[in-house]
This record gives sequence, structure tokens and C-alpha cells, in this order.
Amino acid sequence: MNPVLQALMERRSIRKYTDKPIRPADRDAILQAGLYAPSSKNTQAWHLTVVEKADVIQDITREVKAAILRAGVAKYEGLAKSENYSVNFRAAPLFVIVSVNPNETPCPAEDCATLLENMFLAAHSLGIGSCWINQLGCVTDEPEFRKFLTTLGVPAANKVQGSACFGYADGAAPKAAPRREGMINHV
Repeated sequence: MNPVLQALMERRSIRKYTDKPIRPADRDAILQAGLYAPSSKNTQAWHLTVVEKADVIQDITREVKAAILRAGVAKYEGLAKSENYSVNFRAAPLFVIVSVNPNETPCPAEDCATLLENMFLAAHSLGIGSCWINQLGCVTDEPEFRKFLTTLGVPAANKVQGSACFGYADGAAPKAAPRREGMINHV
């Protein structure tokens, strides 16, 4: 099978990682793959905040949990109250926050989603697992969390559209579930 098609069909979210660091060359290849994603009108308006320090990742987890509770984000309150919740599943050595100034592109969410998917596929091709993390985007405008994002270097006008953790899977990657029938209509 074509290697690109194979990667598309095999890549799955990883939620358990070893603490093995990612080689800088592999990290940089993943980041560059993201930057080569298509964007609306080729704006390339995204910004990547790359975090590799475990203590900073722990700070992000703490701040996200507090912001979820302050903002009353019902769908994530259970995670925020859990001692086991971590934005990197407690071991992934690389965490990336993807943000964009929504005034600089007509499609901020879509632009950032394509960037993240490119990064996921690049990571998979290098034997590195990944997982999209939604929670930061849900609290990007919560005032205290917004102040914290600024300390991380996220530009003040930017909104977090997504984030992801990257690392080596601890165990086998999950297999793809069977695809739902009837999802394609030919006219």
C-alpha cells in the first residue's frame, strides 16, 4: 500500500507514553511538517508554543484544570477534578500549543486542525505517538488562563485552537475500529 495512505489508516491517538525523549531532529521534522499544512488564503497565521520541560507541562495541567473549574466547562469538569488528568498523559515528553489570531485568517480552527494533522502524520511516520488535547481551547479566553498563556509566549491576540502531546507509545498502538457504513454518497 502507498505509505501515505497506510499512515492515514494506521495512525491512532496514543494515551500512554514512555518517558523517552524525542530526538531534536525528529521534533523539528514534526514541527516543520505542521508548518507546511495548507491554510486559508495561505495566511500561515498559526503560532506554535513548544514545551519540553516536564515542570512546565505540569504547570499547564494545573492551570487548565483550574480554568475549567472557574469557567464551568461542564464537559471537562470530571477531568479537572481528577488527580490522574494530565495534558500529556503524565509522560509524553513534548507538548505543543497551537494558537492563531482569528483576525488574521478567515478559518482559524480549520487552519490549525490541518497543521496538527500534518504533525500527527509526521510523528507517526517517525514511530512517535500523538494525541490531540482539546481542553486548552475551551478555556483560552478565561482571564486567568489567558494571563498564564501569555507567560508561555502565546501571543496576546491569539486563541488556542488545539494542542497535542507527542512521545513514544508505552505498548502497542490501538487498532482502528471498523469504519461506519453508509458514510459516502455518490451522485
